[in-house]
Amino acid sequence: MKNTTIIAGSGLSALLLARMIKKYRDPNADIVIVEREDVIGGQYGSFNYGANGYFDIGMHIYYESMIPEIDDLFTDLLEKDDWNILEGNYKDIQGLFYNGKLQTATPCVDLRNLPKEQWEKYVTSIFQAIKEEDTKQPLRENSSAYDVLLRHFGKVVTDEIFVPVLEKLYLTHPDKLDELATLFTPLARVALFDEAVMLDLMKSDAIRSRICYPNQLTLPAYRKNDYRGFYPKKFGMFLVLEKLRSVLEEQGVRFLTSSTITNLEIEQQIVKSVTITGKDKQEENFKVKELFWTAGLPSLAIALKINLSDVVNDKKHTESMYVNLLVDKKPKMDRLYYFFCFDKGYRSFRVTNYSNYCPAAATDKGYPICVEFWAQPGDSKEEKDITDLCIKELKSFGVIDDSYTISFSKVEKLTGVGFPLPSVTNMSNMKEIGNRVKKEGIKNIIPTGVLSERNVFFIKDVLMDSYKKVIDKTTFPS
Repeated sequence: MKNTTIIAGSGLSALLLARMIKKYRDPNADIVIVEREDVIGGQYGSFNYGANGYFDIGMHIYYESMIPEIDDLFTDLLEKDDWNILEGNYKDIQGLFYNGKLQTATPCVDLRNLPKEQWEKYVTSIFQAIKEEDTKQPLRENSSAYDVLLRHFGKVVTDEIFVPVLEKLYLTHPDKLDELATLFTPLARVALFDEAVMLDLMKSDAIRSRICYPNQLTLPAYRKNDYRGFYPKKFGMFLVLEKLRSVLEEQGVRFLTSSTITNLEIEQQIVKSVTITGKDKQEENFKVKELFWTAGLPSLAIALKINLSDVVNDKKHTESMYVNLLVDKKPKMDRLYYFFCFDKGYRSFRVTNYSNYCPAAATDKGYPICVEFWAQPGDSKEEKDITDLCIKELKSFGVIDDSYTISFSKVEKLTGVGFPLPSVTNMSNMKEIGNRVKKEGIKNIIPTGVLSERNVFFIKDVLMDSYKKVIDKTTFPS
């Protein structure tokens, strides 16, 4: 029996991890990918609605890490002409619904049109924070989102602008949230000055990190990032996943879906073999060379029979779901790929207009829109009520109006999908679980994936972390 590399989980990072191993370390590696669901891809998959077409699971564009050895694993799956390549100011066009207005010029909270006295108060708060920055001690590792924002913007801006935003999103004061909560939505900067003024102020790193250039599409060329976004010209990220699976299978990689790792045989701190059980309860045993765990630290701890009874997480107060809609006319979102909603009273978290970054998404069936919807306690669970509220909010945003016809709608409630509550307690618990896994001292288990390390959350960071671990760990006990 061969020594097999086992990969637990089949999200995009797991699939590209398999490519890394094959391309950069051992083209003859025997690899098995284990997935508990019946489909692969995780959040990079797509919903198939038959005659009504495909919908991605929310907004997903691949953004370059600027490390060719990583990016080529994804971008060479399709020919160059088969990609929508999003560059310069058009690589990521975000908006924001804030204070009753859909901002299309900037995704940052726009404070420019406030009464003069209030505007001056916020300018003073931010510049005072800049002035005091060098006199303050570095933030501790487990700092709260509130600590981070106070240091960045000062107390006035933090309390009056960002506390209400984070309370809207998470129903929790930011002093209970981890600093990670400040990274999911555009909270790092605000708009305070018009373009002509910002051209000069942007020369200061301290100012530029807090105050944005107010028009993302006219941002001067010398301030552009070089990285690009990639999305297939044919609509549906599943097309890339299908090609990725095909490439891997041609290289001998096996996929075991609807399957779980039910037993680990460990001797002298080495996983010698695993038992994998399929949907039909049929078991298959593998001798293990290495086990890459991309399915989350808690599930790895459970597989290792580590006691977690004392690890109690803060519960998320909202329920994440996706409301997918087809409308008969182009959504009124200007050029925005998506926008977040920061106003209290709304359940919408993010609205995505797929056809703005993939024109082929629009067909004779209509224009697909996805609303990432965060229901709150007490909200109706009925699909019709959720859909009706979603449509009402889209009209309030100005994305559609009464002249639009909605030909299709579907609410998707996905267990385990969406952000966990990024609280200080939960992130501290994740670190504790990671430490307990490390204390086991198992030499050929390599945790990768989301939150396998501190602040490894977005796909770029996950892939960079995986690449480092694949390249560094070149030999394992046989």
